[in-house]
Amino acid sequence: MAKLLIIGYGNPARGDDALGPLVAEHIESLKSLRHWQHIDVLTAYQLQIENVMDLVDYQTVLFIDADSQIKSPYLLTRCQPEVGQSYTSHALTPDALLAVYQQVYKTAPPACYLLKIAGHAFELGQPLSSIATENLRLAKAFVEQFCQRSEQVVLFDDCEMMALSTTYA
Repeated sequence: MAKLLIIGYGNPARGDDALGPLVAEHIESLKSLRHWQHIDVLTAYQLQIENVMDLVDYQTVLFIDADSQIKSPYLLTRCQPEVGQSYTSHALTPDALLAVYQQVYKTAPPACYLLKIAGHAFELGQPLSSIATENLRLAKAFVEQFCQRSEQVVLFDDCEMMALSTTYA
């Protein structure tokens, strides 16, 4: 069975920015109940250059983050190694992290996807907005299905991933 890493990132103290960690924590709570020993879960405030080491030995990585720009409840995209402006800052995008992976390990990174969940209120000290709460429910259902499918499939191809994501959107 292929190893899967889920990384939910965002600041739980900033309203809807908590969406990524909340989905990751939900999957962590299900791991023992569902016997998902092939799945590991991490949460972080932001992606750092050091996270490149976390990707080693995984066949698939699912990054999860809140996003204020998308119109659907969530959006799944394939990550591609790309050096961006964030490459030299303290916080990286998943694409920039994959570029670092290639540079450090001199090999292609695992198959990586970014699940963006629509959020609208990112103010410090605010709870999740009502819209984000509903989007969280939908995203949890999608990621649960993704984890269940990972038990049966060695590695998703992009078409399977995109088809699965539209089923739950």
